[in-house]
Amino acid sequence: MAANEAVTEAEHVKSLIISTASALWEDKEALGKFLDVVRRSETFAPLADTMAKSEVRPAKPTFYGVKSTEFQD
Repeated sequence: MAANEAVTEAEHVKSLIISTASALWEDKEALGKFLDVVRRSETFAPLADTMAKSEVRPAKPTFYGVKSTEFQD
């Protein structure tokens, strides 16, 4: 049961990270600071690195296979 809760929580956090990066996309300074904070977590550091290198705004989290939708429009 705890494993399912951990996966669900990770999905929520991933969704939040992707949604926030998308919202901050035009403000590169704010986006950079946000991704620096995300990189402090070993779990989500690769996601932050990928977003920092991307030249296009992130798609909605469901595009990446994230099941959580609570942070989406």
